[in-house]
Amino acid sequence: MVAYRYDTSLLHIEEKDNDQDKEFIFKVKDVDTVLPALRKIRAFFDSDKVYTDVIFYSHPGYEYQVIVRQDHYIDFLLALFKYKIITYLEWKQ
Repeated sequence: MVAYRYDTSLLHIEEKDNDQDKEFIFKVKDVDTVLPALRKIRAFFDSDKVYTDVIFYSHPGYEYQVIVRQDHYIDFLLALFKYKIITYLEWKQ
């Protein structure tokens, strides 16, 4: 199991299981800080050879839904950490 933390003044993250995948809802509060990072993450996953690893959906009000295949879950969390959307990442037993 993995635990992570993020700055709640920048955004709110909801995570849940979605069949075999993980679903994230990002509710962005600080557009200037978070949106450029989310765009870089989306560009990274859009440019790889696996088209269904991470799928982004934009919704009104700076809300983003992201579906992540289970086998790419850690890769996605590492990308969030790399671009400082999450600030803490830990393996838990």
